[in-house]
Amino acid sequence: MAINILNAKNMKDIPSHSLPEHIDFALWNEFQNSLSNLLGIPIALYNYDGSIISPSNIEDSFSEFIKAQTEKGRELYISSYKKAITKAQQMTEPFIYKCYTNQYIFIIPVNLNSNVSTAIIGGHVYTSKEDFNEFIKGAAGFGFSESTIRELEKKLNIVQPQNFFAKPPVVKEMAVPFLKNLYLKSFYEKKYYQMQSVIEVTTPGLLQEGVKDMYTHIFNAMAVLFDVDTACVMERHNKATYRTVAAFGRKKNLISNWMLSDSHDAFKRLTATKKPVDCHDFSEIHKMGIPEGISSVNIFPMIIGDNIFGLLGIFNTKIPTDSIKLLALLANQLSFVLESVRADHHIKKKMKGLASLEEIFKTIAPVLDQEELHNTILHKAAELVDAEQGSLMMLSEEDMHLTVKASKGIDRSILENVKAKIGEGISGTVMEKGTPIIVKDIESESEPFARKNRSRYKTKSFVSIPLRVGLRTIGVINISDKITGEIFSEEDLHLLLSFASYASIALERGEYYKMTEDLKKISVTDSLTGLFNRRYFQERLFEEMERAKRHNEPFTIFIIDIDDFKAINDKYGHPAGDEVLKRIAHTIRDAVRSIDVAVRHGGEEFSIILPYTTKANSYVTAERIRRSVEDIRFVGHKIPPDQIFSVSVGIAEFPSDAVNIEELIDKADMAMYLAKARGKNKIVGYESNFKT
Repeated sequence: MAINILNAKNMKDIPSHSLPEHIDFALWNEFQNSLSNLLGIPIALYNYDGSIISPSNIEDSFSEFIKAQTEKGRELYISSYKKAITKAQQMTEPFIYKCYTNQYIFIIPVNLNSNVSTAIIGGHVYTSKEDFNEFIKGAAGFGFSESTIRELEKKLNIVQPQNFFAKPPVVKEMAVPFLKNLYLKSFYEKKYYQMQSVIEVTTPGLLQEGVKDMYTHIFNAMAVLFDVDTACVMERHNKATYRTVAAFGRKKNLISNWMLSDSHDAFKRLTATKKPVDCHDFSEIHKMGIPEGISSVNIFPMIIGDNIFGLLGIFNTKIPTDSIKLLALLANQLSFVLESVRADHHIKKKMKGLASLEEIFKTIAPVLDQEELHNTILHKAAELVDAEQGSLMMLSEEDMHLTVKASKGIDRSILENVKAKIGEGISGTVMEKGTPIIVKDIESESEPFARKNRSRYKTKSFVSIPLRVGLRTIGVINISDKITGEIFSEEDLHLLLSFASYASIALERGEYYKMTEDLKKISVTDSLTGLFNRRYFQERLFEEMERAKRHNEPFTIFIIDIDDFKAINDKYGHPAGDEVLKRIAHTIRDAVRSIDVAVRHGGEEFSIILPYTTKANSYVTAERIRRSVEDIRFVGHKIPPDQIFSVSVGIAEFPSDAVNIEELIDKADMAMYLAKARGKNKIVGYESNFKT
């Protein structure tokens, strides 16, 4: 996706519009804050005019400080937001620009409909110290003192360019679909309740009895109020004609099958003016296709917006001029009621689907474990369309095949070795093209999808949808066997596609989380032995000491050194020495508890933290380690099997032996060296009578 750098000047302002008040901002704020925390940058929602709608939970201390210090600084930020949002709307692309402080800020435009526009703004970062220094050169123009500049330097946060520029696409893919779905939900809620209100006002209580009874009520009212002889309601039959759907009155049999062509002059006049037309000429009435017995026709358009929804026809009735407007109003009200009746069921289903999507998102959002996430996504997709079977397939980057990651209705172990090539079969085709497939009858489909229905499927209908992140397809969801036995509908497909955008975001986020966890693990792990490293040891030692002080509980540490390790390296070589380190590290890990922290301290030295353990009780663990190392043998290796290994172990306890971290390590180290001095392959606990 292209990211545009903004340098344009003299851009025209575009009017701003506010978001509807009834949008669920609590849910948006929760999502926005989670995304900010995940990416580690401020993200906020702004109106089109640069005014803030939903502030970030992560404070950008630098820009906030400037805004608070000077009115000019605050106004320049807002002005830059407004211009940048305008540019983003014009380009319909996310982009990054430098504001007057030389900070990088990204803008992601979000158009919710033709009247509602907003933007997600994030960043406010420096990618180099030079950019900051350049801004400081002109800082005097803002009235900043030397102390203020020093304060700004303290708040300076430099972000590597590659880290910052990778984040706007992630925000777009995750946040824009979610905000649009939130708005869509609020839009349908508003429209639904508006329609319900009109129905109740226009025909109270009649909807429960059906459209036919409602027509009877309307026609009876017209007969009483306007002395109508005969009337009908017409609806669009095809692109060229309207036809009667309900008739009433003395001549209803004559017009019950009447159809009116768009090409008739009377209809052309009605279309042009959107106003009622009348006809009293017999030859003209005959041309309209109305049989003998009808002497006059008045046609009222049933209008919704600029569209003619239907027609209300009144026949053989002399209508006073002052009643024409009342009947025109009735026709318009009737059109709205009829549309409401039809839309009522559709909107309720739509709202139910949107509510389900919202609930599903809440279920998926906290799941980070990949296997659990795969299963949750598949089961929620099946639940969304009342299906009994399904599978989730993900693209393997190694061999570029689709493999089954989750299944419903069939044991996954059966599908573990099932793979699909890109472009082959239904799943492979959906993966290659990135477009969904809905099959109503697998046996009657054209090639390449036609095949005999397999016995394990109850129905011949299924849906296969892609999981897409931007232009990239990452997997496929296959859903089959509706519980009701029905075929999958277009509505089912659209609901699943909406769900797929959530699922894709969750899967992408899960990948980022896994990468983050892997990076965290790498940062605290020794690459050779797999034990924790010195950095992690220091962090955990501090935490353990604070916990021990707070709860008045002791803990113990070991310092372990491999005896004569230099001689082993010199004799057998460094690769062999590495193998010894790995074997001893494995032995140490097996000998300690899950709550203990085993560390490679450096070189041939190891450390262990044993929480809730006194020095006296720790000897059992130390002896287990010493004996296990003594039992290590190499077979079929450069190191002969008769080579004996040993370690010297020094022990110290907090708080009885030391009052701080440095002292505790020194005491354990002192004990370890005494073990060496006593002949090696020994365990020594620190005692206060040791000579320093």
